[in-house]
Amino acid sequence: MSPRSRSRRAAAALAAASSAVFALAVPATADPPPPAPGQDLLIGSPQLSVTVARDFPRVVSYTDRASGARLLGSTSPVTAVTLNGTAYPVRLTAGPVVTATSARYTLGFPGLPGVTIDASLTVSGRATTFRVTGVRDTAGFRVGTIDVPGHDLVSVGSTEPGAATAFTRLDPDSTRTADVFGTVTPDTPTDPAAVGASYAIVNTAALAAAVESNSSYDTPAGPTNGDDARFWHQARRAADGSVRVGVRSGQWTHRGAGAPAPERGGDLPWAKVVVTPDVNGDRRVDWQDGAVAFRTIGVRAPGGARTPDRVVTHIPFNFASQATHPFARTLDDVKRISLSTDGLGQLAVLKGYGSEGHDSAHPDYGGNYNKRAGGLEDLNHLLRNGKKWGATFGVHVNATESYPEARAFSETLVDKNKPGWNWLNQSYYIDQRRDINSGDLPRRLQRLRNETDPNLGFLYIDVYYTHGWIADKTLQAVRAQGWNVATEWSDTFERASLWSHWANDLDYGGATNKGLNSRIIRFIRNGEKDVWNDDPVLGRTALEEFEGWTGETDYPAFLANVWRNNLPAKYLQRQKIMRWNGNHITFTGGVRGTVEDGRRTFYDHGRKVLDGDRYLLPWDGGKKLYHYNRAGGTSTWRVPPGTYTVHRLTDNGRVAAGTVRAGKDGRITLTATAGQAYVLYPRRAPAQPPVRWGEGTPVGDPGFNDARLGAWTTTGAVARHTDERGRNSAALTGRGRAGIAQRITGLTEGKRYSASAWIEVEPGESRRTTLTAGAASVTVERSTVPNRIAASDWHGTAMQRAKVHFTAPDSGTATLSVTAEGGSGARVRVDDVRVVENAPAVRKGSPYEDFEAVDQGWGPFLKGDAGGTNDPRTHVSQVHAPYTQAGWNGKLVDDVLDGRESLKSHDENAGLVYRTAPWTVPMEDGHRYRVEYDHQSSHAGAYEWVTGYDRLTEGAARPTETRRTPIGEQRTTGRFAETVTAGCGDTWTGLRKREGAPDGADFVLDRFTVTDLGPVADSERPACGTLALAAGAALEPGRANEVTATFTNDETTAVSPSVTLTLPEGWTAEPAGPVTPGAVRPGGRGTATWRVTPPSDAPYRTYRLDVAAAYTAGGAARTVTATAPVRTLPPPPVTDAWASDLDWASARSGWGPVERDLSNGGTAAGDGTPLRIGGVAYAKGLGTHAPATVRYYLGGRCTAFTAEVGVDDAQTTRGSVRFTVTADGTERAASPVLRASDAAWSLSADVSGAAYVGLAVGDGGDGNGNDHADWGNARFHCG
Repeated sequence: MSPRSRSRRAAAALAAASSAVFALAVPATADPPPPAPGQDLLIGSPQLSVTVARDFPRVVSYTDRASGARLLGSTSPVTAVTLNGTAYPVRLTAGPVVTATSARYTLGFPGLPGVTIDASLTVSGRATTFRVTGVRDTAGFRVGTIDVPGHDLVSVGSTEPGAATAFTRLDPDSTRTADVFGTVTPDTPTDPAAVGASYAIVNTAALAAAVESNSSYDTPAGPTNGDDARFWHQARRAADGSVRVGVRSGQWTHRGAGAPAPERGGDLPWAKVVVTPDVNGDRRVDWQDGAVAFRTIGVRAPGGARTPDRVVTHIPFNFASQATHPFARTLDDVKRISLSTDGLGQLAVLKGYGSEGHDSAHPDYGGNYNKRAGGLEDLNHLLRNGKKWGATFGVHVNATESYPEARAFSETLVDKNKPGWNWLNQSYYIDQRRDINSGDLPRRLQRLRNETDPNLGFLYIDVYYTHGWIADKTLQAVRAQGWNVATEWSDTFERASLWSHWANDLDYGGATNKGLNSRIIRFIRNGEKDVWNDDPVLGRTALEEFEGWTGETDYPAFLANVWRNNLPAKYLQRQKIMRWNGNHITFTGGVRGTVEDGRRTFYDHGRKVLDGDRYLLPWDGGKKLYHYNRAGGTSTWRVPPGTYTVHRLTDNGRVAAGTVRAGKDGRITLTATAGQAYVLYPRRAPAQPPVRWGEGTPVGDPGFNDARLGAWTTTGAVARHTDERGRNSAALTGRGRAGIAQRITGLTEGKRYSASAWIEVEPGESRRTTLTAGAASVTVERSTVPNRIAASDWHGTAMQRAKVHFTAPDSGTATLSVTAEGGSGARVRVDDVRVVENAPAVRKGSPYEDFEAVDQGWGPFLKGDAGGTNDPRTHVSQVHAPYTQAGWNGKLVDDVLDGRESLKSHDENAGLVYRTAPWTVPMEDGHRYRVEYDHQSSHAGAYEWVTGYDRLTEGAARPTETRRTPIGEQRTTGRFAETVTAGCGDTWTGLRKREGAPDGADFVLDRFTVTDLGPVADSERPACGTLALAAGAALEPGRANEVTATFTNDETTAVSPSVTLTLPEGWTAEPAGPVTPGAVRPGGRGTATWRVTPPSDAPYRTYRLDVAAAYTAGGAARTVTATAPVRTLPPPPVTDAWASDLDWASARSGWGPVERDLSNGGTAAGDGTPLRIGGVAYAKGLGTHAPATVRYYLGGRCTAFTAEVGVDDAQTTRGSVRFTVTADGTERAASPVLRASDAAWSLSADVSGAAYVGLAVGDGGDGNGNDHADWGNARFHCG
């Protein structure tokens, strides 16, 4: 094919997608004759004539053959090359060897004998490439990094009409833009030093040029960090007064420090320049032409072509051994989404696919799968079968931190002196350079690749802070194995990342750390990735969850996000941006987006397809159209003539909603329900795919997704119930007996299985509900334990998991049923029925758990109220000696006490950590039980073992704790045992973390056993009254402080308690009302209140207050007691004092403790770094995290408070905070909102006469992510 005919074909393509300008033709011309000495050289293509220098591989100029227009390149000779940070004179030692399209050079260094570099310049179409093709060095001088200052790839000057520049960096701050546009005139200021950029485009009135490079810094820092100096640009003034802006590549790394070998082949240094005339058809040349041209030379993110098809991103979440979303359950969720959206493409990011779930056992990428979620077999089943439903999958991995339980963990992998994230376990930072240089990272990833189905195509690489060569080598390893990449932050792995979490999760990170804010980058890559901020026309994709990530469980909200945000954004992503002028954007494919009358509007070949919050979007090449009207009502649209069937979308698929016909005018009118999505098909819709709910498991439709409940045999009043959050369950209602049953087949004879279901008896009511599998059964009569697992779909309800173990009979079949007895009208809900092979150790007649074979959750324990509904800090821990055991790196207790697994609570939140329930550990009223277990506890008094009961009072469940036994320090395995007499309600036992416990306190439990010791005499039954004592955390000496005792009567008859308060010696108490509450009815409460005065000279320490209530019930005397630890206020200062040297009255911090003389760190005290704001270090001060309050007792003795306040330098770009000082509750001083880029703010407050002073930090209005707030040199001026 001749160049001319090739050019005609390209021109035809330009009419559709723009453009013949980039036809990469190879000229059919002979090589030019050798140049005469001193002449510049000519190489080129049919589109460009490129003049290059003889003495160095640099372009002198680019000439467009069609117009004769010219751009300059390098205007000065290059006399030195910087190797390993040192400039060395350079000279041509061979060449140039010139062909029609290329020139090859060999460069030598007089000061470095034996070191030479081969380089070339080549032209193809409109692109010119500088490339290093070979490096020869010596044992005495290894070439590490290469810089070529002055090597301008392209330049524009003030003498050229229309000269302009467009530069940008990678910046995730949504409140600003990193784009810098400028014209080049004689008045353009010169740059004293080169300025970094991630993207660079220059133009004149005739030509535009964009540059690309594989620049990579071995040790990026300062201006070279964050991929912000892939290019350097600098404005210089010439002798004639003109100004020229040149662009050169940033540093290349040939051999990274410690690398076993240098770069080779395509990874050797290169840089490209593409030169173009007007290419977007607007009859002018500007940066947008260069941006269009950039797409022909730019590094493309692998997998980016499929980004427009991935409309639905979701995060199935497993955490802390709970396995709330087993892989088989996720397959059903994928099917449900597909049916709800008529097959829109999905990306499911599996957070928690490994070990015990999310943030466990990193970096065991392969070989350590979440067995409680189904293990590798179920994972691969999900991957293979999810593909049939339009889903691709990714997994959350970490190449920054490692956890000691990981099989890959070692002191070689990590620096044990650099702790990282600390939740379920303390992590440590990986030596990333060693990890990549050794080949360990690629080997771990390869294991995952080898073991999993190819439909696992994504790696979500979490918390990756590193840039430069280490990051680039990591990407090389990832790409070589065929992985696509997603990231936490939009400015990480920018040229590979297809999706960024913080850009899409609108509640994450705050406004200053969201999507890339550059219009230049988005113009180029809008359809390649989902890393953007909102735009009036382009919109944005967003993440709204229903599978437990960040506690989100709302399926209707999830779907609303798909229709309101994602589908319109994805529609535009299917075309490329060609022109962008304000709110008017022109795309390829006849698509146009704009804002009309304040409403976002799309046109497709002249037809309006989106009008504000309603649309009729053609999809899949017009094979179907999606209709959505947020407000509902009728709307009229133009479509190709013909008949269309209209279908309402449900989670069971399409439901016929009528037929419309477009006449010659192409108009149809649609009537929609508000927020309901529809799909239209020309003529007849294709058949819907058959659905097998529960595929790959023994249970059909375990999540009750089939609206007909076709897999279940029902008895009585049973129906699928869908609540306001879109959660499906089987509802057993009515006053008669109701139940569901299913015959389970395919079981292996003689194998043991667990059968479980999530069951809720209507809160506040009782109804005997029995789960039966084979010959085994368990009963739930009342649902008194709130579900507080944030990762559970059912948190916020009383839905909890009940299970039985059974042995498969010879037939391999068994009947599974859930039956609610008649007599009560309480509704029973059932969800997520599961049968898995499971053979835990047993002890005849006694509940026993050694945690070696837990199928899901924490064995007999349910999460308590510690931390509220959250991601807990308790999980089934794994042994990896010596790293998980006491003695390693200062570790105080073993993570595993016996065998391979134990139950570990790590620095848990204060409150009830976990507890049993009657369906996990039944205890019969009037029986005594021995509760015992092995344990280790890192700190004395951090945890307590508690006993309690639940009962229904006034239509609500009320838990009551009857005993708390402090657990002492136990740093070797000990055996705990105590007896419990059941009564007063549903008796349970569990673990409590005490308020004020030492930071970092761990508790590990194993071999939990409960033994029934038989019935007790009536006189030995427990008292069913309870007593609580409430006092302030700190009592002021010499002043009356209110203390209140509350008695609650859980006896069956009214009682009249007598309440007595016992005080420390020298303390006094005056009644503040009756101290004998009188008759208290069953379920009622009575109070007694005193004004307690410590002596004015009471030493500053902790004291104990005791209270007892004595009463008679059923003819037997009963006494209940309670204790409250209190402390006196710290003495006020009498002279000037640093705030960090004083004890505070109270303190709280939004993350971790308030630190003294350190910045906020992790969750432990003393794990911060030196205080530093704006580069200034402070030896004294407080480190906090918003929201924070530190309250001091000054007793009126101080006059002023001063501090230097701001965001700690640990946050380089993120964080926004506001500081306030209050005196006796009145605000006395406040700072403006301060950000990471701000210097310290001098804060001064008049606190004269104040008894109490509060130092408070609030977020800057954008959430408290990364809000590390320092009070530098915080000082009280007193005396």
